[in-house]
Amino acid sequence: MARPSSNDPAAAQDRYSTVAIVLHWAIALSLAFQLALGFAMPDGPSGFDEYQLHKSVGVTILLLTLVRLGWRLTHRPPPPAEAGLGGWLAKAVHTGFYLFLIAMPLTGWAIVSTSRIEVPTVLWGVLPWPHLPLSGGLHDAAEEAHELLAWLGVALFLLHVAGVIRHQLLLRDGLLKRMGPGGSAALAGLLALLVVAVYFATGMRVAGNAVASGAYQEAERIEAREDAAEATEEVAEESAEAAEEAAEEAEEAAEEAGLAEWAIQPGGRLGFAVTAGSDTYTGSFSDWSGAIRFDPDNPESADIRIEVRLASATVGDATMDAMMHGAEFFAAAANPTATWRSTAVRRTGPGRYSAGGTLSLKGASRPQAVSFTLSGEGLRRHVEGSASIDRTAFGVGTGDAAQGLAAPVALSFAFDAVGRKP
Repeated sequence: MARPSSNDPAAAQDRYSTVAIVLHWAIALSLAFQLALGFAMPDGPSGFDEYQLHKSVGVTILLLTLVRLGWRLTHRPPPPAEAGLGGWLAKAVHTGFYLFLIAMPLTGWAIVSTSRIEVPTVLWGVLPWPHLPLSGGLHDAAEEAHELLAWLGVALFLLHVAGVIRHQLLLRDGLLKRMGPGGSAALAGLLALLVVAVYFATGMRVAGNAVASGAYQEAERIEAREDAAEATEEVAEESAEAAEEAAEEAEEAAEEAGLAEWAIQPGGRLGFAVTAGSDTYTGSFSDWSGAIRFDPDNPESADIRIEVRLASATVGDATMDAMMHGAEFFAAAANPTATWRSTAVRRTGPGRYSAGGTLSLKGASRPQAVSFTLSGEGLRRHVEGSASIDRTAFGVGTGDAAQGLAAPVALSFAFDAVGRKP
């Protein structure tokens, strides 16, 4: 008797529908990627991008699973491939997979919603995703359940693969055709191999990146601590000697020197950069201003004050920006501005200056040195400068999200200024 063709209605009844096949392989590929990413991705800021991707893939799997389940309930699947114990085990694995594919994203969603660090979820960097209204006390339980479910997912995956191999190689009943595009067992097999390849390729790449950044990260932390300590000590010595005298004589010296008052022109930039392992995060403040009284030929009498609106800080990512404005970092709602006030300015070369001062940030005031250069002539000048700020001295980055961040933050600025004699 001739075998039914792929266009035979009887043969079609033994296969899943096209929609079911597409959803099956889309979920399988996403799940392989997700499991590998979850097991391999590092903690802390160096794994921030992977963490955001992990959340986006998890929600996508949840939505695809709900669509797949809805399709399954409204469209009759093909009859079971076998009866008895084998059929019961196959059904148990399929049911377990449905429960896993729903419970796993939900526990991940619960972890994000109950975390002490408020990190907004933006799917694929575009669509904001709300948090669940859950108590923070559920966080540890959600984390434990999520981890256990991950291992359950691996077990279900292996059981599913073992069942397919048994049917294809031992029973030789052509089971792969049921889920193969166009009824092709070969295509189904290639897709299955692709799922396995995605899992191992993702895991090795993410884990490799984490290992590579770990050694670099430790060396960076040691060097950062040494540099920050040295810079702070040097600035403290210079500022302590000049602070009282500068504060008492500022107005008198300004009048005697005939200081110019300088207006910062639009278009300037105040940027920052911080390393996390082998990664560097860069950003800028969009809202800042200054009051400057300064004579380039007599810098000792300068009086400079810069104010920065902390809520204007951005690294170009809405999720990271919200985290940076939160309590673990700037706490911008409670401490809206950071202020730097000069205490002693000296010329270090032609057009080059070093300024000691005090930085007030997040309720703390510490000595802070700034270096800058002037170009141009007369009352029109271009200013460029930099500073290295020890964020830990101001309690910026105190939670889990700051693990791996280097202590020093490199600040840079550039702007045009127009002066006038008072």
